[in-house]
Amino acid sequence: MLKLSVLLLATCAVGCAGPSKAGLEARANAHERMDIVNADLAAQQAMQQFEVGQFDDAIVTIENAINRYPKHAEYHLLKGRILLERHQLDLAHQSFTTVHELESNSPEANYFLGILHQRWGEDVEALQCYKNAMECDDEHPQYVMAAAETLSALGQHDDAISLLETSAKNFQHHPAVASLTGHLYLQKGDDASGASYLADSILLGNNDAETSMTLIIAQFHAGHYADCLMTIKQYETAFGSLSPLLTRTKGKCLVATGQVIKGRDLCLEITRETPNDAGAWIDLGYIAWEMGDYERLRDCGEALQKINAQLPESSLFTGISALHNGEIERAARELATAKSYNENLDIEPLIAFGRDKYSKTNAETAIQQNMASKTAESDTEQQIDESSGTREIVNVEQLTPLTP
Repeated sequence: MLKLSVLLLATCAVGCAGPSKAGLEARANAHERMDIVNADLAAQQAMQQFEVGQFDDAIVTIENAINRYPKHAEYHLLKGRILLERHQLDLAHQSFTTVHELESNSPEANYFLGILHQRWGEDVEALQCYKNAMECDDEHPQYVMAAAETLSALGQHDDAISLLETSAKNFQHHPAVASLTGHLYLQKGDDASGASYLADSILLGNNDAETSMTLIIAQFHAGHYADCLMTIKQYETAFGSLSPLLTRTKGKCLVATGQVIKGRDLCLEITRETPNDAGAWIDLGYIAWEMGDYERLRDCGEALQKINAQLPESSLFTGISALHNGEIERAARELATAKSYNENLDIEPLIAFGRDKYSKTNAETAIQQNMASKTAESDTEQQIDESSGTREIVNVEQLTPLTP
């Protein structure tokens, strides 16, 4: 009996001692694993809510995940993104800073910090964040593009282009990188290079209507008229009918490639469809001038005077037309007005030419009128063209954004 009592006491003593250290550690690890699992489930739910725009629900859900497992940097990153969308910028900054504390080489945290600085108007700080993101991950195109766009915003267009072209080996098949490079060249005024990169972007799959339209305008300004016509044809096949602007561009490309009548007819059609579109009358006027059709040139000038008499082409077209109709005094008045818009326009040789022309016999005048576009007129007007470097005496591209 005594032995049995001793045995029972020993057993109780062992039972009252509680779990061992190893048992406690195992229990803690099990709880931590459960917290991680539950936190991951909450984070997945928060991401789904975030992606469908349920930001208020998403912030509650991700905070539950963080409370369960605060050491996971991805949870703080998602919280920062949600706060960024809710325009709670200071709180978002705190979350991204926490990500840095937990994971110092996080490219995403650097990237979103860059976005924050740009929201605050701090482009220099944003650029450094984007560069940090690139250092952490040099194979993510978004970081390179963000850095290039920020350089452009700081006026450093050459550096932006250099950055993209230097990184091209990693992104040579990425259409967005080629598109951005093309747009940066267009901002510099280099239409030829811009068109080349935009064409590459389309070949790589970035074949949306906006990119194609930008390529068309870039090719036109670069003087690549045959390529422009080809792109317009592809645009029509992919997206259907052309807008009035693209139709006018097609017409001018046809004229530039020797298909003058087709080009004239297209632009004439647009003036009938959109009679209040000043750009359409300007385009038709220059084509009529090129063809020596001074009656139509007069009609274009008069139409422009009704739409907007302040446009330089209104007086230029009516002045040139009056000159060829023998209305010297009216021509002088109209061309003087045109000169006020363009100091490079020297009207004195034109007026002198007109006075001399109409002081001769009717027979001589008739011959000169028939040959004006190739003989007498070209001696004076071509001299002005060469001095200004453009067929259009008034620089339409600078003064009138309506004409591409």
